[in-house]
Amino acid sequence: MPGGDLTRRAMALAGLMTAAAAGPAHAREQTATAFTSGDLQQGLLTVPVTIDDQGPYAFAIDSAANASVIAEDLAVRLGLADAGEVTMHTVVASEQAATVRAPRLRTGALDVRDARLVVGGRANMDGLDGLLGTDLLAGLRLVLNFRGRTRVSVTRPRRGRERALDGLLLDARAPLTGQQRFNGLLLIDALARTTPCKVIVDTGARMTIINSALAAQANAQPMALPDGSSQSVVLSPTGRGAVTEAMVLPELQLGGVRLTRISVLVGDLHTFAVWGLADEPAMLMGVDLLGLFQTVTIDLQRGELLLDP
Repeated sequence: MPGGDLTRRAMALAGLMTAAAAGPAHAREQTATAFTSGDLQQGLLTVPVTIDDQGPYAFAIDSAANASVIAEDLAVRLGLADAGEVTMHTVVASEQAATVRAPRLRTGALDVRDARLVVGGRANMDGLDGLLGTDLLAGLRLVLNFRGRTRVSVTRPRRGRERALDGLLLDARAPLTGQQRFNGLLLIDALARTTPCKVIVDTGARMTIINSALAAQANAQPMALPDGSSQSVVLSPTGRGAVTEAMVLPELQLGGVRLTRISVLVGDLHTFAVWGLADEPAMLMGVDLLGLFQTVTIDLQRGELLLDP
């Protein structure tokens, strides 16, 4: 499973962010909140998944992972067959992990047989039953509705070009880097103040994470978390952790959208190296930032991101 960057979990979600969404006629300010309704559990977007017609089970949607994961206790309860070990690249390290085979896995337009799933720890996935990565979601379309009762839809891509209306349509096709392809990763160009940076769209992260190159060049400043600490631990599904620093990023521009005073975690995590971004200013844009928009549409087939303020 080369390049299989799996889910991540920040143990503390903190801070307020304000955003000015520059539309055709006006700018609007928004304040980030911790969403708890609908399909957003523990700050992660989830969908109901059935496995071999049993369930539904709560799986997080992870657009930055190209391997899917199931909680170990659920795999045992369902009696899923052992499928051997794989080397996987989690957010913190290259790790060995067991896998199992699911006879049939379904949610929305996703219907796959003989799905291979990495076995992870439930406690390391905020108590969820698993996560869906781009290995299973490739070629589909994710619609994330953050207003009212949060809903996540897994649908088939629309034919023809998406009409942006009042939203912002961004090309998120990831390029080649050396001999390594980004394998369905959504990657967009942005500006942090005057610093160009790469932004990975990461629906599996509760809080946005940046590397130290971006923190230094964009003049990120230290901040305190609600418990008074300045550090947070990011975990892989196997429980391996990495320490990050809490900071405030002064500004980020995504096309016509300007975000200010963004609370982030800073760390030179393994995932940045996997995608060839260890020394280049880069960010994993989590649900905290995506949730500032009314609707976020991710087309994994066409490599497009539609942000509706």
